[in-house]
Amino acid sequence: MFGFDLTPDIEELISVVARLGAEELHDGVRDAEQAGAWPDRVLAVLRELPLGGLDLPESLGGVGAGCLAKVAVLEELAAHDAGGLPATDQPGPAVGAVLACPDTDRAREVAGASLDGRAGCVLAVVEEGQLLAARLAWVPARPLPSWVWVSQADDLCLLQVEAAAGTGRESADESPLAFHASGSSSVSLTSAEVIGSWPLALRGGLQVRGMARLWAAAVLLGVARAALASTLVYTTERVVFGKPVAHHQGNAFDLAAIAARVHAAGLCVRDAAGRFDGNDPDAGFWATAAWVEMTETAMAVTDLGIQLLGGHGFLMDHLAEKRFREARMLGLLFGGRDGADADLASAVIAVPDPIVPGEIT
Repeated sequence: MFGFDLTPDIEELISVVARLGAEELHDGVRDAEQAGAWPDRVLAVLRELPLGGLDLPESLGGVGAGCLAKVAVLEELAAHDAGGLPATDQPGPAVGAVLACPDTDRAREVAGASLDGRAGCVLAVVEEGQLLAARLAWVPARPLPSWVWVSQADDLCLLQVEAAAGTGRESADESPLAFHASGSSSVSLTSAEVIGSWPLALRGGLQVRGMARLWAAAVLLGVARAALASTLVYTTERVVFGKPVAHHQGNAFDLAAIAARVHAAGLCVRDAAGRFDGNDPDAGFWATAAWVEMTETAMAVTDLGIQLLGGHGFLMDHLAEKRFREARMLGLLFGGRDGADADLASAVIAVPDPIVPGEIT
């Protein structure tokens, strides 16, 4: 019923990305933050994959590798540096909206422009009745989004933000809180043009939001993996009161528990990706559930890393503070925890239980 194995093609893809991360990203994290972008040589490799087209079908300009392949690659990249992913992966979290759009010509236009870097698109999750009053406080600065997909309940809307100054796109301050290597800008929807609006099938909106949350969950998994690995290295090398920090009983229990949580949450993420690839109509529900679990786990492991580093955990000498910021920010996107809980609550009584056929959760 559950399958977590990766195909040889995906394993090979991961090995390529792992080498790229180890050789080009890992040691240049702070340089990329300072520059506001990943190095051009990294971007060139990711365009060749292509990163943004892994989970898009060939009919939309992608390669059709599937959601599981995309999740695996995002996880591996984020384990080395998640900072440039929001800017580099286009359409990224908005891919669910592209796939759900009934206007295939429009979807192909947005996907094509996003893939070749001519323009960007983002996904906004807003409450009903708040469409044009919304403001996206943070979006990647490169490329600035030309389109904003808006998910409201089971409705999908596409807005166009004009490139001219003063029509909605602004540079934010130089403190984007996290993901410095993606830059920072903000978008006001008050002056955006509505160029398409479509009602989706029942729980269609949850599928769109679920794919966005799965994107975030995959990045969170990579961040959590990196945080756990660096914490284990530090606490097994640092000796306090005659033995390594990790060997003190309380710390050992905490580390064992968080390692199990990271592994379990990762399985939830992979399972949700497989459900999208299998066209499960409830994949959005399981992806949202995986995001909730992954958000809590990533916050716990990054916080533990800071605590066990002590005062050093708050300094930029270590990456613990960066990973904590990234985990926190990813937990605020796509409706945040409240939006995710509302989606889960509205769907839970109609979602089949995967263990007991015929039962509901």
